[in-house]
Amino acid sequence: MDPRDSLCLSNIDNLQDQVIVDRATIKDQKVTILGSQRSALGAAKLLSHFGAQILLSENSADQFSAEKRELLAEIKATFEFGYHSPDVLESDFIVVSPGIPENAEIMQKIREKGIPVYSEIEVSSWFIDTPIIAVTGSNGKTTTVNLIHHLLKTAGYNSFLGGNVGVAASEVLLESLGTKNPIYVLEVSSFQLDNIDSFKPQVAVILNLTPDHLDRYPNLNAYYESKMRLLKNLDSSTVAVINRDDAELLSRVVVGENFRFFAVDSLAGADAMVAEGVLGMMVEGIWSPILPAQALPLPGKHNLSNALAAVAAVMNFIPDTEMLARGLMTFSPVPHRIEYVGKVKDILCYNDSKATNIASTEVAIQSFNQPLWLILGGKDKGGDFTALIPQLEKSLREVLLVGSASEIIESQISSALAYKALGTIEKAIEYVLEHGEAGDVLLLSPACASFDQFNNYEARGDHFRTLIQAYEGWSM
Repeated sequence: MDPRDSLCLSNIDNLQDQVIVDRATIKDQKVTILGSQRSALGAAKLLSHFGAQILLSENSADQFSAEKRELLAEIKATFEFGYHSPDVLESDFIVVSPGIPENAEIMQKIREKGIPVYSEIEVSSWFIDTPIIAVTGSNGKTTTVNLIHHLLKTAGYNSFLGGNVGVAASEVLLESLGTKNPIYVLEVSSFQLDNIDSFKPQVAVILNLTPDHLDRYPNLNAYYESKMRLLKNLDSSTVAVINRDDAELLSRVVVGENFRFFAVDSLAGADAMVAEGVLGMMVEGIWSPILPAQALPLPGKHNLSNALAAVAAVMNFIPDTEMLARGLMTFSPVPHRIEYVGKVKDILCYNDSKATNIASTEVAIQSFNQPLWLILGGKDKGGDFTALIPQLEKSLREVLLVGSASEIIESQISSALAYKALGTIEKAIEYVLEHGEAGDVLLLSPACASFDQFNNYEARGDHFRTLIQAYEGWSM
């Protein structure tokens, strides 16, 4: 029997008539959306579709555009840019964008009045009655959700990918209306998890816990606890997928029967693992090999871990190891994650703009043995850049500092590493092409957020790629 037929998933053709949660009959409720970026606009469209009265409130006047005006007018939403009016505090509930911190003045006023606050991921889940596979972690989320999505599509499922990657969950839901038995694969950030209530994925994956976002959270424990909220509502009908190699993560879980583990190193008790160079999984206590680890089209030990996480996440959906092998072998690497973008003057250039924290940049550095030029910087997130020093001492040509975090990074690495403060990616590339040698590697792996100079990490990576490919003599 086709495993897709055994899921007993209901169709959502008549979703508009359903009440998925007892908290809300959305029609005619007054809802304020705070912010105006991707997830905010998606939430506005989704809730408007189900009859809510929408006020979109954006504190920054710079975010206003004709495109946003047109979209909001189309869904009959009220909107304000450059301020938050008192109308915000007259809402039945608030949907807050991930970029708005808890200590923002408007958030304090909302909390004081006791208005319910939800993330866009939470609100989207109210209207989903088919499986959600949600993935969080400090590193590897984007590769893993793309892998899961690809495995499901390869096996014939109606998989939809979104969340903190590409398309907002609310937009994905609107796109999928009327689709038979959809599965939603969602990348979920800590900021989105901060304001969940009933969000309960059928499969919840936590990849790892490493320091990040210390500009947003009061301490490291608060950040880690935010990630752990993904498990908040799990029960016997759901599955938690956990990295057995991550000691910090393991110390924070209370293991139950619904836990599944993946591991590259800590194989005892793992459900998906690499054993004697073969990637495979345990099925009812029997080892089932899938493919040689060397056949995975993704370099690095970290990607073995991501692949195992993906396998563990879809085991109930795809029990066929040959189908899993086909999906893994046909997967294309994700843009902005150690993405080879070409060579100029025989210098190999890699776009790792997705590396927005120290641990992710460490992984990228470890992927190369060649002499390395590292573009580092952007908007500081409170990381400890001295952690990169041992990784760079052997292979580094120079660290090239860009963005607003340049002075902070310089203060931490200047005594140990060669560096050059250049300000922009353009100047960093020009410097390397002037001083680099054939066989060197130029790596954009910033270990910082992008918001000082770019709208997001994708825009930063696209800019880097475009600059490289514009040079005379560029080739793949």
